[in-house]
Amino acid sequence: MKMPWRAGVLWVGMMLLGVPLLPAGNGATWREQKLKVGDIRIRYLDAGSGDRTLVFIPGWTMPAEAWQEQIPYFSARGFRVLALDPRSHGETTKTEQGNTYRQQAADLHAFLQELKIEHSYLVGWGAGGTALLEYLASPETIDPDMAVFVDFSPAFVESEDYAGVPLDRTRKLLLGFQDDRPEATDGYVRGLFRSGPGERVIGQLSRASLKTPMAAAFALYFDLVTGDRRDDLRHITVPSLFVTTPENRALGEYLKNSVPRSGLEIIEGTGSAMFLEKPQAFNQALESFFGGN
Repeated sequence: MKMPWRAGVLWVGMMLLGVPLLPAGNGATWREQKLKVGDIRIRYLDAGSGDRTLVFIPGWTMPAEAWQEQIPYFSARGFRVLALDPRSHGETTKTEQGNTYRQQAADLHAFLQELKIEHSYLVGWGAGGTALLEYLASPETIDPDMAVFVDFSPAFVESEDYAGVPLDRTRKLLLGFQDDRPEATDGYVRGLFRSGPGERVIGQLSRASLKTPMAAAFALYFDLVTGDRRDDLRHITVPSLFVTTPENRALGEYLKNSVPRSGLEIIEGTGSAMFLEKPQAFNQALESFFGGN
């Protein structure tokens, strides 16, 4: 099945670490925490309380503040909400080794164990969805109650039976990051939005991405580009929701048809960073899914 795809769909948005944590929407705030997990200390944002724990996983080079519009919304609705910086992202420990999505999945498992979380709702955006898929495919998994994949694809580069990103485009992008990372980062952040969030947010997102060391960023991108995880979709056995843009509707339909007990939500008029661009529509889509299962 041929499916439309674009390079920016697996890249996620973020907010600058080090600036004051600004409440969104209803004025709720969150706590900044760090937890020792294996060889790293994971930094995460923590808000709300309750038996249901909603965990947000950002993607390639992105920190927890990507979910600033979701944390107060769901913490005000009876969830404990956690958003984390993965290994080598944001203010979590930077490592020279272990920069793979399989290791991110292992880190997630240890994170949930350390916090004794038994009933989780896991949300991954872009490459964060790749880490989530690796987690669900692992033999060591605390099955979540539900899973949400935001603008996610199980494969990246085009092949005979998959309309992914052309390899030469991927090469051009990586060379651009090698030649002038700040300029290339600014370009890709702008590509996350359909209408753009304003220069202040563009600057915040771009500077935050630069916190991931170049070697770690390239190792993770290599894992993303060279991995074909379509066979792992069979390991998604919990109720799941795929959220994407109209441009990637065919991909969303493919995922929905490949995964039992799954649904598809299209957020109109947005780019990949839909939860920053149209947070109300995004939040309501997730809330409806959580409430209806």
